[in-house]
Amino acid sequence: MYRSLMIPLDGSAFGEYALPLALGIARQSGASVALIHICTPPIPSIFADQLVNSARGEPPIELAEEQARTYLDQLADQLSQHWNVPISTVVRYGAAADTLYAYARESAADLVVMTTHGYGSLSRIWMGSVADKLMRRLPMPILLTRPHEAAIDLLAELHAPAFQHVLIPLDGSALAEEIVGPALALGTLTAARYTLLQALDPLIAEHTKPPYSVGLDRAMLAQIREGALAYLEQIADRLRAQSLQVQTNLIVAPPHVAILDYTHDHAVDLIAMATHGHGGVARMLLGSVADKVVRSASTPVLLRRPSAEAAEPRAAADLRPPAPL
Repeated sequence: MYRSLMIPLDGSAFGEYALPLALGIARQSGASVALIHICTPPIPSIFADQLVNSARGEPPIELAEEQARTYLDQLADQLSQHWNVPISTVVRYGAAADTLYAYARESAADLVVMTTHGYGSLSRIWMGSVADKLMRRLPMPILLTRPHEAAIDLLAELHAPAFQHVLIPLDGSALAEEIVGPALALGTLTAARYTLLQALDPLIAEHTKPPYSVGLDRAMLAQIREGALAYLEQIADRLRAQSLQVQTNLIVAPPHVAILDYTHDHAVDLIAMATHGHGGVARMLLGSVADKVVRSASTPVLLRRPSAEAAEPRAAADLRPPAPL
């Protein structure tokens, strides 16, 4: 299913929280893993670089690279034997998000896995802002997980991904549907069940824009609900034909609220959604919704930037999982 995974690390315990999730996926799918750290250039200043670095307590770039390589190599040695997963290490120099993006494309990674935020002593990468930039640019899916307060022992036990219930928010567009394939690729590793969710916001009408939006009357809302349910069932039937367990749900609420509340109330293990979509009557504007979900969800979130070839409108597309690589 996957050949290679990329895990950006910043040298912090927060950044390492993504490791068990990524290594579990790699072990289940037979993929290799690349641990990558980016040494970032110092902030420009009118003072000499050496004085600025010294004042901030940051080592010269050569020492920073050496520290990063030592950190990654020691981590890889410990993890590879314990997890029985091929692990390589990469240290690059440059702007964090741009350099990670370039390496992801260069290495043809199938999946990027990282925490949504963390703070490391090595080159001071703010994982939150880096993740935010990558989710908007990467051509491959990115799996984001939020670190918890409790420390995690990477060698105590094998942490297999527990994706038993995958939530897939859709908005009726071809762009949003492009997340279905990546969601199935992860879900099939653990024989997950799926919920297709569409959220209808009754305060948004197709022919108006805020601040002139008006509420939908009951007749129009009923018509929209009927069409949305038919759309979800059409996609669900295609997935059920592949012997997958799929249910549908329609919620009248702001999209990010509907997604987060459903996740909390129905034991969802993974949220999978596109970073952009196209909204019609009471549909989701997935770009801003994805931002809100990533910032608030305690559940891992799988994101996919739709390809430029997607077009609107489209009937439910070929939603089979990607062919084995």
